[in-house]
Amino acid sequence: MNRTLFPATLPLVLLLAACSGGSDDAGEPEPAETMMPVEPDGGIGDGAGPPGPVVAETIPAAFRGVWDYVEGSCDPASDLRVEIGPKTMQFYESHGDVTGVEVGSPRDIVVSLAMEGEGETWDMARKFTLTDGGRTLTSAPVGEEQFEPMPLKKCE
Repeated sequence: MNRTLFPATLPLVLLLAACSGGSDDAGEPEPAETMMPVEPDGGIGDGAGPPGPVVAETIPAAFRGVWDYVEGSCDPASDLRVEIGPKTMQFYESHGDVTGVEVGSPRDIVVSLAMEGEGETWDMARKFTLTDGGRTLTSAPVGEEQFEPMPLKKCE
C-alpha cells in the first residue's frame, strides 16, 4: 500500500509556519518586536522620569514634637528650640503656619511656612531630614537663603 505523508504532516507544517513570524497576509515580512527602552533612573522609557514628591496638607507624624539643638537643654527659653505640629511651627521668637508640605521620602520633607514674628511677616521654606532612627532632625535652607544645616534632638 502506498501512503502519502502529506495529509498527516499538514497540521504540523501549518503550526510551524504560524510560529515562525514569517510574513503577513500581503506577503510582507512582519516587523521584529522592539524592546521598550529603560531609562537610567529605572523609568519605562516614556521620558516621564521618576515620580516627584508627594504633596501633603500636614507635617508627617514622625517630624512632629519638640526639638532642640543637639547640645541644647530643651527648655522653652532655648533659642534653637522648635515645636512642630501638624500645621504649625513655633520658633523662639516667631510662628509659622504651614502652607505646603512636600514629602520626598519618609525621612525627607520640605515645609513651606507663612511666618510671623517681631511685628513682621514673611514666607519661608525649610528642608527637614530625619536620621538616627528618627532621633535627629536636621534643618536646611531651601532656595536663596543660606545657613549651616542644624541637627536637632527630640525632646522628651
